[in-house]
Amino acid sequence: MDDQVLRSFVAVCDRLNFREAGEDVARTQSAVSQQIKGLESELGVQLLQRSTRSVALTPAGETFYRHARKLLDLRQIAVSETRGTSERPRLRIGATDDVAAYGLVPALRSIEQDGEACSLDLETRPSEALLQEIGHRYDLVILVMPERSQAGTLVASLPLVWLGDAASAKENPLPLAVYADKCAMREAALAALDRAGIRWITKAKVSGLLVIEAAIRAGLAVAPALCSLHAPGLPRLTGLPALPPLELRIVAGSALGERYLESVTHRLRTTVESQA
Repeated sequence: MDDQVLRSFVAVCDRLNFREAGEDVARTQSAVSQQIKGLESELGVQLLQRSTRSVALTPAGETFYRHARKLLDLRQIAVSETRGTSERPRLRIGATDDVAAYGLVPALRSIEQDGEACSLDLETRPSEALLQEIGHRYDLVILVMPERSQAGTLVASLPLVWLGDAASAKENPLPLAVYADKCAMREAALAALDRAGIRWITKAKVSGLLVIEAAIRAGLAVAPALCSLHAPGLPRLTGLPALPPLELRIVAGSALGERYLESVTHRLRTTVESQA
């Protein structure tokens, strides 16, 4: 089997979609499907369960995926180190919206251009979704977690604060702008309000940071935020229940991720601390 077949198989596992996998490897959906059938025939096992609506890995597919990903990562590292910077490895990073916007993006250029140059592929998703895809879709993930979490390496412990104008904070019930997906910030804020007996209502339940910040500026709602990972100029509130600090943690899910773990951790920590 050659690298192209392995790349197609890994792309299908990452995307769980033949069309999207074909776009990743510049092949048609039909060509990728034929490659996978040929691979299964060569190995003598079924690697994927297919239906008209979904693709899933079999136990044999999970095992082969782990080894195929490692083989491709090691080949990429070997070629990159041999050729210098002529072939940059593609480092897939997953992060939450706020960490990506105010922590990672300012550091991306230096990560790409340092002594171990790479090509970055950044995607934002909630922490729970990132954890589920580590090693499959991402080489590194940066998570927002409660204190004393055990996942990965600690980047920084950051205060969680309330943002909004004073008028909004006096409303009853308290209007909130929060992420629709379960996240550590939302859970900590709701728990603090419930303990204090403060009634609340969600005025904006969204998937993106921009809408939350817009709701704060418009006086529509208040929101919890990590103190150094939000837009400048947003008013910070006092008088609402204190919130616990949360942790930024970074987890490597591949050999390539392990290679860049220290470098990305250092740059992210430096960026966050400079904005504190």
